[in-house]
Amino acid sequence: MKLLVIALLALGCSDHDRPSASQSESTDRTPRVLDPPPQNVRALPPHAIRADGVGPYKLGLTLERLGTQIPSGGRNAQVDIPSVVHLSVLHAEEDAILIGGEPLGRATFVAVVGSQIARTETGVQVGSTRDELIRALGQPSIELDRARDPHVIVPSNLRELRAVMDDGDRVVGLVVAASESPSKLDGCVRPTADDKKIGACVTGAPEFASLDNDWLVVRAAEGDKILDKVKLPNAMFLGPVRASDGRDELIAVITTEDAQARTWRLVAFRWDTNHLVQVADALVYTLTATNARWIGSTLHDLDLALEVVNRGDTFEVGGLLTRRSGAKLRDLLVLSPVPVPRKRPKPATPDPTPATAGDAGVSAAGSDGVHGP
Repeated sequence: MKLLVIALLALGCSDHDRPSASQSESTDRTPRVLDPPPQNVRALPPHAIRADGVGPYKLGLTLERLGTQIPSGGRNAQVDIPSVVHLSVLHAEEDAILIGGEPLGRATFVAVVGSQIARTETGVQVGSTRDELIRALGQPSIELDRARDPHVIVPSNLRELRAVMDDGDRVVGLVVAASESPSKLDGCVRPTADDKKIGACVTGAPEFASLDNDWLVVRAAEGDKILDKVKLPNAMFLGPVRASDGRDELIAVITTEDAQARTWRLVAFRWDTNHLVQVADALVYTLTATNARWIGSTLHDLDLALEVVNRGDTFEVGGLLTRRSGAKLRDLLVLSPVPVPRKRPKPATPDPTPATAGDAGVSAAGSDGVHGP
């Protein structure tokens, strides 16, 4: 009888009454707690160089906001050299990227001075060669109304980019900044330049201009005839800028240097009747040994790469300041623009001697340059 009761009880127990293995494990397991996602997800290099900035460092954002994207806020420096630069500069990515703008303002440029830290979609980065730059982003942009230092290339397919080249034609720095729309100017087509001369349309016809042994020389494109030449010592570079009448004016940047200061001066010439006439002459930038010490450098390690735009009544001078440490570029900053007014033409002075029959009238245009024969 007892055996029958035990058997019936055994049959009455079903598997549904027993806790499953999974239920047993779930009651013994500690509940999993997920951490909330981080508030700021930081982009890692190599960053993308685009028209609107470099990686997360976008043009137009406040420097304060950009500082929150840099670990520990980055290093913020005030760079103030009177009449040269007046900037707040954020240093990011271990000083390989510089973001600059007006103090307490918005970012107006982003500069890259380190290799492997940022590159364009087509692979251009610090360390690329000139040929690689041109193959990836097109020929240097032709902007008739401006001339720039030959060490700076603005590629036609990314006009917001300025590539700074060393003497070995290798990229040592890249700057992204807003660009202006190309000016639509008429006039003759400049002849193709080479390493020794530039193409220009000074008289309204194709010519070549060059710096030959401290002389600015203008030659006809056909026949190589010298049209005029002006004594111009210490000129660093020469360039044409198109005026509204369709003719080119020639600008030259002249530098002087001693142990305590370096200066950059702009002179500009325009063709008048049969020779060049000087239409502008002004000291535009000065760097001193004291200025260099303010930014932890020496005068020898600082240089300027200038860009000149023809604004009609004035020439606007700007460009880049570079600071080197040995062969490496450490700083790359955008200069404060400087306007250079045109010289007003001198009113004609009546000749007190009455003209006689047969006299040939000669108009002497004022020029401060010394002309050649």
